[in-house]
Amino acid sequence: MTLNALPPASIRPATLADSQAVFEAHQDSVLTLCAGAYTPLQMQTWFEGRTHQVHWPAIQAGQILVAEREGRVLGFAGFVPGEVTLLFVRPEAAGSGLGGQLFRLAMAQAEIGHDGPLTVVATRNSQGFYERHGFVAKEASFFVRGAAELRYEVVNMQRAER
Repeated sequence: MTLNALPPASIRPATLADSQAVFEAHQDSVLTLCAGAYTPLQMQTWFEGRTHQVHWPAIQAGQILVAEREGRVLGFAGFVPGEVTLLFVRPEAAGSGLGGQLFRLAMAQAEIGHDGPLTVVATRNSQGFYERHGFVAKEASFFVRGAAELRYEVVNMQRAER
């Protein structure tokens, strides 16, 4: 069966009951789709010391959307006013349009109560995706993970003027 023959995914606000499935989708996405953009040590350390509880504050604040099909979380997006904070899809959903659908919905939520430009932090492998959605690179940045405090290069991006 091809991906196009599958029923469409439904998108809804996440609940705390989704936190484990969201975390598993996050890991699946990062460990597969980001693997070519970061070192093996970075990949091994990305989720060190983290559990599904990492998403609880955003879920409780109503700031995560999940996409699911037949009870399986295929991806999720997070947002706060002015920023899309998270966007991850499982490898099986990559290239299907689901990421773009989640991103558009998260952008709409991030615009509520915010007058300035929208921002996103792109992993090395996702910068092109955000550029295709009208975002431009503003500055190189990084985040730190793990006991070894490894640096992960990312790009701060902003939506171009419409």
